[in-house]
Amino acid sequence: MAKTEPIRNRGDTSDRSGMAGTSMFGAKKPIFIFVGGFVLLLGVFYAVTFIPFMSHSVLPGMQEWNARMSARILNVFREGASAYETQITSSRYSVNIAHGCDAIEPIGLFLAAVLAFPSSLRSKLPGLIIGVGLLVLMNFVRIISLFYTGIYWPTAFDTMHIDVWQPAFVVLSLFFWVSWALWATKPRPISASPA
Repeated sequence: MAKTEPIRNRGDTSDRSGMAGTSMFGAKKPIFIFVGGFVLLLGVFYAVTFIPFMSHSVLPGMQEWNARMSARILNVFREGASAYETQITSSRYSVNIAHGCDAIEPIGLFLAAVLAFPSSLRSKLPGLIIGVGLLVLMNFVRIISLFYTGIYWPTAFDTMHIDVWQPAFVVLSLFFWVSWALWATKPRPISASPA
C-alpha cells in the first residue's frame, strides 16, 4: 500500500507569517494615518498658540470676548454684570477669564480629530462648524455655572473649575467628535437619477 502525504504547492515559497504581518498593517493603515495626522495637527495647534502674535493678541482677545459675552448672558438673568478686559464683575461676584477658560484647547482637540479623520471635506465642514459652535456654547455654560458657584457655593469653586469642568470639556470634545464621526461614516442612500 502506498504511503500518502499532504499535497503541497511546490511553487509556493512565501512566508505566511510575513504576509499576515503585512496584511495586518494594511488593515490598520487608516488608523495609523489618523493617529499620526491627529498628533501632527495637535502639535501644530500648540506651536501656533506659542507664536507671540497669538499669545499676546489673539488669545487674550478671545478671553475678552468670552468675558463680554458671558456678562451679556448674566445680564439676561439681571445680574448687572459688566466686563472689563478678561474680568466679569457684578455686585455679587467677580470672575476672571484666564487662558484655559476660553475653550481653546478642547476646540483644538476637536478640530485636530475632525481634520485628521479620513473623510471628505464635504462631511468635515458641518462637523467643524457645529462642533466648534457647541463647544463655544458649552464654555458659556461653564463660565455662568462657575459664576453662580462662586455666589452660592464658594468652597466648591476650585473643585468645579479644575476637577469637574476641565475633564468634562475634554470628554465633551471627544463626544462631539465621535458623534460627528458616526454621522460622517453612516452609509448614505444612493439617489437614483431620473430616466
